[in-house]
Amino acid sequence: MMFDKHANLKYKFGNRYFWAEGYYVSTVGLNEATIRKYIQD
Repeated sequence: MMFDKHANLKYKFGNRYFWAEGYYVSTVGLNEATIRKYIQD
């Protein structure tokens, strides 16, 4: 999805991994702002 909107990134991230491989786990009560902050930090 990101590479469809920004084709120039396809050359920099040829393996199509924009973020590091991993996952985010937490308890109930997450919202979009919390997840965005986690991704940015």
